[in-house]
Amino acid sequence: MEIIEELFDLNRLAMKRLLHAHIILKMGSLHGANSARSIWMKTRGQMFWEVDCQVNSDAFFKSNFRMKRKSFNKLCIMLKGLEKKTTNYWKTIQLEKRIAIALYALGSSAEYGTIGNMFGIGKITVCSILIECCHEVWRCLWPLYLKKFPMNEFQVREYINGFESLGFPQVLGAIDGCHIEVRPAAEDAVDYYNYKGWYSTVLLALVDARCRFIYINVGSPGRCNDSSIFESSSLKSQLAQSSLFKNMSRQISSINVPVVLLGDSAFKLDEHLMKPYPFCVNQPSDKKKFNYVLSKCRRVVENAFGLLKARFRRVGKGLDNHMVNTRAVIKACCVLHNFLNDEIDEINEKWIAA
Repeated sequence: MEIIEELFDLNRLAMKRLLHAHIILKMGSLHGANSARSIWMKTRGQMFWEVDCQVNSDAFFKSNFRMKRKSFNKLCIMLKGLEKKTTNYWKTIQLEKRIAIALYALGSSAEYGTIGNMFGIGKITVCSILIECCHEVWRCLWPLYLKKFPMNEFQVREYINGFESLGFPQVLGAIDGCHIEVRPAAEDAVDYYNYKGWYSTVLLALVDARCRFIYINVGSPGRCNDSSIFESSSLKSQLAQSSLFKNMSRQISSINVPVVLLGDSAFKLDEHLMKPYPFCVNQPSDKKKFNYVLSKCRRVVENAFGLLKARFRRVGKGLDNHMVNTRAVIKACCVLHNFLNDEIDEINEKWIAA
C-alpha cells in the first residue's frame, strides 16, 4: 500500500513539472510573437572623436594626438591599408578614427578601457587597433623614413656635415641604448631584469645630428649591455662590409680618419666607433676638450630618446603589451618620430616636463 502511495506522489510531482514547463514555453512564444529578436550590445558614447576633435582648435587636436592635423591627414593617406569595408553584418570603424585611436593610445599612458570609453569602443578593440596600426606604420613608413642601409655617398655626406657643424668631423651618427619598461612572462623575467632593478627591453639606436633615427635594434632583454648588442647587430656587420666608409676617409692632423660612430665609454673602441678618453684626475687639456666635444655631439642620441618618450608616453611610462607586440610598438614610434621630424612637427615642451 505504501509503495502505491509513493508512486502516486511521484506522478503528481512529474505532472506539476510538465505543466510548469509548458507555461514557460507558452509565455516565451507569446513574447517572441510580439517582439523582434535582438543582439545585446553595450551602448557607448562617441562624442570625443566625432564631435570634440572636429570642432575644437588645432592645439586641442595636437595635445591629444601628439601631432598637427596636417601631419595626421598625411599619415591617413599613407596608411590606406588599414581601411576596412563595411558589410551587411558589421559597420567598421572608419580609417581616420582607427588611426586616431592608435595615436591616442601611443601618446597617452591611459588604460585601454579608458581609451575605449572615450572613443565608444571596447577595450579589446583598442588593443587590436593599436597593434594593427603599429604593424602598418612599420610596413609603409619604414622604407621612407628609416631604412638607410646600404647607404650612398650623398646620405653619408649629409650626416657627416650635420655633426661637423656641431664640432666633430667624420661622424655618421651617435649610438646608445635606451631601456624601456616591459612586463615579461614569469619564465622569461630573469632575462629582462636590468641593472637598474626593473624589467626592460633595450632600444639600441644610431641617431643623426637632427635627432633622427638612422638605425634601430629593438627587443634585446634588459640584462644585455649596449656594447654586446652592437657587436652582434646588423649595423656592425654593415660597417665592416661596406667599403664606402673607408673610401670617404679624411686626413686630419696627418691621420687618415674613416667615417665613425660616437659612443660612450661602455662601448668597445674600434675602427668604426669613437669613444671618450678614460677619466683620470689630472687629464691633459687636449683630452678634456676632445671628451667635451664628443659628449656634446653624442647628446643628440639622448635627446632623441627623450623626445621619443615625451611624445609617445606609452613608451616612456612603460609598455603593458604582450612581449610579442612590444617590438612592433617601439619600432612604430621610432618611425613616427622620424616622420614628424621631417614634417617639422615640433614637440610641445610641456610633454618633456610631464
